[in-house]
Amino acid sequence: MHDFRNLHVWKRAIDLAVRVHAITRRISPAVAPGLRNQLCRAAASVPANIAEGARQETSAQTARFLSYAIGSTSEVESHLELAHRLAPHTSDVQAAIDELIEVRRMLCALRSYHKRKSAN
Repeated sequence: MHDFRNLHVWKRAIDLAVRVHAITRRISPAVAPGLRNQLCRAAASVPANIAEGARQETSAQTARFLSYAIGSTSEVESHLELAHRLAPHTSDVQAAIDELIEVRRMLCALRSYHKRKSAN
């Protein structure tokens, strides 16, 4: 078990969640009812799943939670794309998506490490 606060990917994911929350404040609820809430929840689930995975007893269990986090990054990316199309004034969405892709790459690498570790 590891302290998730020491994981670089968790730090990046929590920063991304904060960035996404800032973006959602500029999306009108009238334009996309529920999108703000769904986007914030999905963004928050990325670092939450990393944290939960870091506290698991086995590498296989950790890899499972990292898979959940990876899935959440795809959900966030899809919601960000929708937000950008519905509210084009959210100009920093592409930067958030770029950061999200980097976090996903880090998660995939960490998951691969834990899968290899659990196979041995």
